[in-house]
Formats: sequence, structure tokens, C-alpha cells
Amino acid sequence: MVLENVKASELPAAWRKRAKVKGDELITVTIAKRQRQAATKPPNASFGMWADRTDLDPAAYVRTLRQPRTARR
Repeated sequence: MVLENVKASELPAAWRKRAKVKGDELITVTIAKRQRQAATKPPNASFGMWADRTDLDPAAYVRTLRQPRTARR
């Protein structure tokens, strides 16, 4: 984003200090986007509330839930 012809007095104090401007000087401010790091996938396919479950297989449990009710009996 580019802000042109901005009075230095209208900038936040931290910005004025960083740009070393005073008073009513007109300046152009350029704001660049920060690069975000890509989120890493967990090594296990089951995560969240299923991560600590050792008493059952999460994938098998979900498959059971997705079956029609008549097939579960």
C-alpha cells in the first residue's frame, strides 16, 4: 500500500521517529505485505482432540460414524 502526500504530523509517533521526519513535511509512506510462513502439516493424520487417543483408531471410528444407521447394527 502506498500513502502519498501525508503530513508527518499525522503519522504515529513511532513512524515519525523511524522515518526521522518532523513537523508538516509531506512524505510518501509505503507499506509492504509481510511474508507468512506456510503452516506445517502434523505428521499424524489425526490431530486436535484425536491426537492423544490411544484407545481407538480415529479413522476407523469416523468410518463407522459415516456408515448408514442400518449398516451399523
